[in-house]
Amino acid sequence: MKHRSRLVEVLHRAETGPIMEEADFERKLVAPTLKNLLKKYDIKYNKSVFVPSDDDLTDRVFQAGLDLAVEVGMFCQSTSRRIVWTRSELEEGLRFCPQEVTLGAGNDAVVARTRRPDDDRRVIVAGGAYGTPVPEYMYIPMSLSYLKEPVIELIDNPSLETVYGYPIKAGSPWEVLSARREAELAIQAANIAGRPGISLGCVELSPTALGGLAGASWGGYRPTDWHHAPILSELKTNYDMLSIVTHVTRIGGVLEAYYNPIYGGFVGGAEGVAVAIAGGLILLNQTHMGDTLNTRPNHPFYNCDTTPELIWAISLGIQALSRNTNLILDTLVGPAGGPGTKTMLYENASFVIATTVSGQSIMTSCHSASGGATPRHASGLDSKICGEVTHAVRGMSRGQANELVKQIVPLYINELDKKPIGKPFNEVYDIEKIEPSAEWQGMYDEVRNDLIKMGLPLDRLKY
Repeated sequence: MKHRSRLVEVLHRAETGPIMEEADFERKLVAPTLKNLLKKYDIKYNKSVFVPSDDDLTDRVFQAGLDLAVEVGMFCQSTSRRIVWTRSELEEGLRFCPQEVTLGAGNDAVVARTRRPDDDRRVIVAGGAYGTPVPEYMYIPMSLSYLKEPVIELIDNPSLETVYGYPIKAGSPWEVLSARREAELAIQAANIAGRPGISLGCVELSPTALGGLAGASWGGYRPTDWHHAPILSELKTNYDMLSIVTHVTRIGGVLEAYYNPIYGGFVGGAEGVAVAIAGGLILLNQTHMGDTLNTRPNHPFYNCDTTPELIWAISLGIQALSRNTNLILDTLVGPAGGPGTKTMLYENASFVIATTVSGQSIMTSCHSASGGATPRHASGLDSKICGEVTHAVRGMSRGQANELVKQIVPLYINELDKKPIGKPFNEVYDIEKIEPSAEWQGMYDEVRNDLIKMGLPLDRLKY
């Protein structure tokens, strides 16, 4: 893990960088810097386009993102200091980033590799309830609904509503206990499914470093699992997240670092989100030193990332990085719709088409039902559609993808403000047989057939 050799320097700069108030960092540095960069590089949102294919625009977004990373840096909340890097340091970090990473062990191991826009190389499919709160009795059945789908190669777990019937309190022994319980249940589910070596996303319930460290210690999650360490919106980290980074580095674990800019906030509209993705993931590579880097921007009203503006912004931000770096990129789809709705299936399809042709290496799904905010609202079919669409669009051009997304977005866009969260897991799946209900399977098949008629080759998939 040569890219993590700067760990001590990261921690040192978190304690010695320029002092600044957090409010000033956001209002007086992030927001005006982004505004100036959008003007400098002439970056404007084109609402008639869903999947950009203008390489000159893409390269300008990359340069703007690199400028943002240099001029702003990352704010450490624990020390009220900025972690700053020179342009040459950031460029060196990009040169030595991983170009492939192995996730999982044994027969369940998969390798994610760098991709480019319009690439026909294989994309790894991650699926799971991704932090959706569930009761303990539902944890294994829900996990199995994803594990039983062969198209899903990595698992991102649900989180627990309670632990042994008691509420979970951040920063307390209850967080430690819940993280250990999550690991026990996740590993048990993988063993039941006959996929003991599959890489498991962890720790889903870790509001402080306690959960992340407890869940990834002896007897819990393994180094070959997918350990998560995000930064906060916008461009902020803290000692909890840096402690997880330090721990995962020292155990030789695989690290997923992610950044979720907020549409309409300090980064502004779609143009600002695109540049923030580029700059934020450059900073993630430098400071959190992730093996894989993820983004999942959020719409403040719909709590999703499937609106036309965000599909455009995410596609453009990912293209900027996949064209100009060797970073291993992934995105997380967070639909407004939930299980038992066609809305969610169409949202997921449009998002996956756009991001896969933009050069991501891993497709992560799914933050169902208002971005995973609705307890128990997640199911295996939510991610299966993402996996099938991912493989269907391998090698497709961005222009072709744009035409497909143009057809799909009108099928769900008017439903987003209705909060179509659908039904909880136990109403769309038989939790003993782990099979979707006839109604839910029927919806899935109808949407799949609709997508085939639009020109998506789901009937002749390449795995």
